[in-house]
This record gives sequence, structure tokens and C-alpha cells, in this order.
Amino acid sequence: MHRVLRRIAFVSCITALAMLAWLPANAMTRTTWGGHTEHLIAYLATTIAMGLAFPGSRRLAVHGILLIGYAAILEVGQLHVPGRHASFGDFGFGATGVAIGSLCLWIARVRLSAVAVPILTVLRRDLLR
Repeated sequence: MHRVLRRIAFVSCITALAMLAWLPANAMTRTTWGGHTEHLIAYLATTIAMGLAFPGSRRLAVHGILLIGYAAILEVGQLHVPGRHASFGDFGFGATGVAIGSLCLWIARVRLSAVAVPILTVLRRDLLR
């Protein structure tokens, strides 16, 4: 059940990114943080959601590259949206959010596996006695 909810959250993030990227300029409301920070946070959160949705995947780098490709597609798609324009800066901050999120996921996985392996070793040893 939790896996399904995490995957729904990831798909929701992907959908929200597309909707926000391709809204016409007059329908957009910006935060006071600015566009670059918004891109970084949105892609960081989506990357974390991706990592939680697919916790057993060993292809974290591949997923990150695919997410960066998705950011590029969304950015280029803005060329066809009234009042919007594509920006290498926005793409760069989105890609940075993916990189930071992937790094956080990798660190968390390494730390969790470093804790889990000794515990499992002790449990196995005690169970085999």
C-alpha cells in the first residue's frame, strides 16, 4: 500500500511539473523566491519522490538522467506557450535540483545499508545458534 502511495506521489509531481511548465504566462502566479529557486525546489522534491517510489532500484543515476531529460523537454515545450520562453538558467537549476536530490538519496541509501547489514548479520548469527 505504501509503495502505491509513493508512486502516486511521484506521478503527481511529474504531472504538476508539466502543468506548471506549460501554463500560459498570464495564468502563472510566482512566489517571492524567484523562478530559479522554484525550479530547484520542484525538481529536488520530484527526485526525492522518485527515490521513495522506487526504493529498491539500483539505477538511481539513470532515473536522474531521465528526469533531467524530462526537464529539458518541458523547457523546450515552453517555446510554444503564450508569454513563456525557454531558459538555460531554469533548466540548469532544475538539473541541479535533480543532482542534489539524487545525491541525498544515494547518501541515505548508503547510510541505511551500512546500518542494516550489521544488524542482519547479528540476527542471522543469533538465529543459526
